[in-house]
Amino acid sequence: MNKHPLRAITQTDIETYARDGVVLIKNMLDDEWIECMRAAIDRAVAEPEAHGILSISHGPMTSICYMSRNIPAFLDFALESPIGEVVGRVIGADTIRFYHDHLFVKPPRSPKVMTWHCDETAWPVTGEMVPNIWTAFSPINGENGRIEYIAGFHRYCVDRNTHFGFTQDQADGVCPDFEAERDNPDFPFRFVTFDMEPGDAVIFHPLTPHFSKGNMSETEARVGLAVRVFGDDVRWWNPPYKAGIPGLEPQPDGLAPEGDLFPVLWRRAQN
Repeated sequence: MNKHPLRAITQTDIETYARDGVVLIKNMLDDEWIECMRAAIDRAVAEPEAHGILSISHGPMTSICYMSRNIPAFLDFALESPIGEVVGRVIGADTIRFYHDHLFVKPPRSPKVMTWHCDETAWPVTGEMVPNIWTAFSPINGENGRIEYIAGFHRYCVDRNTHFGFTQDQADGVCPDFEAERDNPDFPFRFVTFDMEPGDAVIFHPLTPHFSKGNMSETEARVGLAVRVFGDDVRWWNPPYKAGIPGLEPQPDGLAPEGDLFPVLWRRAQN
């Protein structure tokens, strides 16, 4: 199983992420990782309540978090796979800590639509270095529900100190519904999406809006494992609408995450 990415992270990867808030990393994992994690995913899907915490999107698709606390392969994936190094090099961090994992399995003919949202809405922290690395463990395409992103919108949010809540009366209201902008020639941002193969990964900024349709395939599930991580600028921030972390009391605002629940995945070598 590869500890380092199968191909080097390039300056183009770094610049794409900075500009668009999302970048595709092809061929991140070798076949051993793919086989190992598919077996672990099958185990989690068979008994989701026993092996993770059900997300609000669980139902028409399997959507569970914190499998790493119950199935060793998920923790091994966080600690021993290339994901920490890949994210750290792409976002320019010196240290990457584990936050949590989230499994999404959208079965054939699932109607589940994930409406436009930003992940930062839920995380009880502030800072830009809270990306999501979403790894494919099945083919991902337009038929089975690939994710779409609004490239560049993260900079709009950062520059204006905009934060979204879960309802209109929280923070700056809910994330815009970008469906009305699809055919707008004056829309200043781009819709981007990626076909993926098992072992490919997408890294996206916590303020990058994203969306996915239902799975229209008759035979192909859409299987993705998200791992959320903490980088250098992350500090606890606990407005009432933020989600808590199971097993952890809210931490004082302004402190950096540390401790056994958030192990270091990667550190940049110092010259």
